[in-house]
Amino acid sequence: MTDPQETEQNVAETFPTARPAGCPFDPPAPFAQAREKCPMTPLRYPDGHVGRLVTGLETARAVLGDTRFSSLPTGKRSPVKVPGSELSTDAHPQQGMFVNMDPPEHTRYRRLLSKHFTIRRVRELRPVVQQMADRLLDEMERAGGPVDLVQAFAKPLPTLVTSELLGLPEADRAEFGRHVDVLFSLSSSGEEMQESMTILGGMLHALIAAARKDPGPDILGRLTVETELTDDELLGITIVLLIAGLETTTNMLALGTYTLLRHPEQLAALRADWSLTDDAVEELLRYLSVVQVGPIRVAAEDFEFQGQSIRKGEVVTVSLPAANRDPLGFDDPDTFDIRRGATRHVAFGSGPHQCMGHHLARLELAIGYESLLRRFPGLELAVPPEEIGTREMMVTYGVLGLPVRW
Repeated sequence: MTDPQETEQNVAETFPTARPAGCPFDPPAPFAQAREKCPMTPLRYPDGHVGRLVTGLETARAVLGDTRFSSLPTGKRSPVKVPGSELSTDAHPQQGMFVNMDPPEHTRYRRLLSKHFTIRRVRELRPVVQQMADRLLDEMERAGGPVDLVQAFAKPLPTLVTSELLGLPEADRAEFGRHVDVLFSLSSSGEEMQESMTILGGMLHALIAAARKDPGPDILGRLTVETELTDDELLGITIVLLIAGLETTTNMLALGTYTLLRHPEQLAALRADWSLTDDAVEELLRYLSVVQVGPIRVAAEDFEFQGQSIRKGEVVTVSLPAANRDPLGFDDPDTFDIRRGATRHVAFGSGPHQCMGHHLARLELAIGYESLLRRFPGLELAVPPEEIGTREMMVTYGVLGLPVRW
């Protein structure tokens, strides 16, 4: 009789990162091939561990909503082997790093923070975000083209917004962004990552000390007044919010603009009817799904899941790009269509760990795309498409640069 575990060992594939040639917006082809077999298939991790890869939409939702799949760092493994990118296997997550926690600890931190990211609170920020976007576009216009949209707009806008929310001094924002890039690069060495973490820790400790001394109206200032969180807890929370607020939105702004420029019929439809902006944002989130490595979970016990036997300690990696291209979830999923009305995607994850800042991210994207395209009706690539480099060796997918003119 064949041992199921031995069979899985023999058929397990490694995690793909190479995108199809000439198709920078599509996930690696092996994801679709795996999904055709089963929405959850054996995955071989760099250290030889055989866990699971999730590529189906409903299975992704089920995994991310099932607390038997733990978010604790114990036993976690990165599906991509790069020096310095391995995840922690410590038994306990750093204080305040609620993304690496399970209930009830995770629930406690979410409850303390959620009021700062409600729809009402985010709507109040619209004039502030619009003002920031307009200021950056003014600077672009004065500079004249061509410019690198990543450096001129896509990166500064979420940096300004997130820094404003947390009270990060303007003088520290550029340096902070550089070190965040190091942490998210799959080509960074362990030494480089450790150095960046040390520098970021020092910057954030200073920020927390300043907030305790003179609390402002920002999130960090309010947390020092309204809660009894320790400095270590505040540090962990601040790291999560800053990193989550910068990297993904930056890449969505740049890659989303590139996508629209490469789909002129969709761009023309948006220009003809700006009421489609929110729909365009949702479709770009689904179509691009820039988080290309993870979420990652570890089975906390032995159990049956969708007809498969899950073993305690088994690592499960969910591919959000693959799930958002599932034909069982979306008609003609590989086609970019801003009129699709794609609201059931999992670009922000799902379940108790769904990105808490998704309302804010949607606001930044809507304001960013519309303001940019209204200001520069003649916006176009300043180089041939084949010269646009992409971030295949990064946790978050995007473009390395986006030269544009108008």
